Amino acid sequence: MSQELEIIRLRKELSEFSRRAFNRGLVSGTGGNLSVRIPGTDTALITPTGVCLGDIDPEINLLMKIDGTIIENPCGLKPSKETAFHLAVYQLRPEAGAVSHVHPPYATAYSNVVERLPMVTVSAQTVLKEVPRIESAMSGSTELYEYVKAGLRKYPSAKVLLMEEHGILAIAQDLKTSFYLSDLTEDTAKIAFIASQIKVN
Repeated sequence: MSQELEIIRLRKELSEFSRRAFNRGLVSGTGGNLSVRIPGTDTALITPTGVCLGDIDPEINLLMKIDGTIIENPCGLKPSKETAFHLAVYQLRPEAGAVSHVHPPYATAYSNVVERLPMVTVSAQTVLKEVPRIESAMSGSTELYEYVKAGLRKYPSAKVLLMEEHGILAIAQDLKTSFYLSDLTEDTAKIAFIASQIKVN
């Protein structure tokens, strides 16, 4: 497949998984952002800022170099305000093919109170292994970018990071897997919370 056709395919896939993330309740309003690397290149597609993930159409996603240079912006929108830490993932983890930053309620709640998400199921223990937390800072800030970079270096094998007060960051080889990791993380957090409420006589 030519690179041009691959970009068209990935634009559609980025739209699909953005909508799936919204429909699954992993984000609300205009929150969250997803990106995908064009295989074998130093470029990636990322969702624009200020647009609900449930409304992401293929043509509005921006094509960028991982140094931050915009290559294609068909609709003239601004890239996600979290673009910097998406690109940091691709720079620090060359094997990464997709990044999902979403705000699932249970996982986000745990990010406010624990250093690591409890691994309360066999699936979580097997697939996620650990979901450590990085510090909080304002969305789009240099501080948050630096915290993400520090977390990537401190936890090189973590597939998912809790972002204090801010959601989660799921890193995978493709968009489908990053979505599955996000979904599993939220389900794990929900089960952990339910288990914490059960009183045994």
